[in-house]
Amino acid sequence: MSRTSIPSVAVRKIWRALVPPGLRRHGQGMAFAVARSRVGSVLAGGEPAVKGGPVVVSGLLSGSSGVSRAARLTVQGLRHAGYAPAEHDLAPLFATSGAAAGLPVAQSGGAWVLHVNAPEAAAALSRISPAVWRGRYRIGFWAYELPDIPPSWAKTARFFHELWVPSRFVADALKAAGVTTPVRVMPHPVALSAPKHAQTVSDGRFTVLAMGDLNSSWTRKNLLGSIEIFKRAFPDVSSETHRLIVKVQSSGANPNFDKVLRAAIGGRSDIAFLNQRLSDAEIDTLVSSADVFLSPHRSEGYGLVLAEALLAGVPALATGWSGNVDFMGKIPELCIDHHLVSVRDAGGVYKAGHASWAEPDTADAVSKLRALEASLDLRRETAARGRAAVLAQQDSWSPQAFDRMPLGQLAVKSQT
Repeated sequence: MSRTSIPSVAVRKIWRALVPPGLRRHGQGMAFAVARSRVGSVLAGGEPAVKGGPVVVSGLLSGSSGVSRAARLTVQGLRHAGYAPAEHDLAPLFATSGAAAGLPVAQSGGAWVLHVNAPEAAAALSRISPAVWRGRYRIGFWAYELPDIPPSWAKTARFFHELWVPSRFVADALKAAGVTTPVRVMPHPVALSAPKHAQTVSDGRFTVLAMGDLNSSWTRKNLLGSIEIFKRAFPDVSSETHRLIVKVQSSGANPNFDKVLRAAIGGRSDIAFLNQRLSDAEIDTLVSSADVFLSPHRSEGYGLVLAEALLAGVPALATGWSGNVDFMGKIPELCIDHHLVSVRDAGGVYKAGHASWAEPDTADAVSKLRALEASLDLRRETAARGRAAVLAQQDSWSPQAFDRMPLGQLAVKSQT
């Protein structure tokens, strides 16, 4: 999930609607500052005490990005816990300018989960009429991929009664930034939407899959590193016993990356490049068809596809740092060694040069990938351990867990 998860065209429309014409040259940063100022002014006058009522989940629910998929999982998680959340897609709000909008419920009170990151959350709060959200228990569901949270996020946190994050990595980053709003670790309930396809029958080739949304920074996802690891692990092209599939999203918004990627592939016939948009079901099938999911990432807020792969019985070989450690930390055979380096993002998404992220050890990744290729038993055993770890995380979404939360005391449960 990227720092800015709304498509760039929609972002431009947001700040044009928020920022006075004379300040538009300052760009999106000014837009979010204006949004925070507007929301802060509303809350400065106080608000009614929160009372019981419905639960609403707002997010980019119709999108195909990781943050959209995660928001849909939140809806499923709340249903699993016994609630009937009203779904509120923010995409139409962000795609148009005009008068303040509302929420899809008439009843006041209850809980409102805004499953978008801080900049989009501030924009949504400033565009939606305060009359419909003052007095609701507001929960922001955020994910960030660096250990240093932007100061603007910490300022936005005060608009919420509680923050949910998918991993301890993100929780630690928020607390280190001085956020005083209560932070609750809520791992994505990915097991509720686990791939429904059993691992497909192999065509005889050992298949490695790498995936990444280019808007989430191809440097962070380290797709080029995946290619290098595969080429070093299996240098013999003529054997036709191995293949790497590199699936990317948002290539249209990152046309220069196609050239970089194809140059890295270097004409290898055993490396396939996929850039078309796939549905959730098609992604499930793609993941389930792999023998290993490879992610030498530099940082992850959670690692959604890694968890999905493990649930599908596919071992995920990934950098042993950041959000995925919560469910992979006790599987050293699948954790790539690393050291920390200063952030240098060739994709331009992350500009925090003072922050650090992981530089995976290519040699260690090559060794572990070869070990997985050599042993079906190792692949099955490590995937099973990973699956068990992901399943254990779903306890956070049990009805009993919600009974102990403020949301559980405020949101009306489903009558069915």
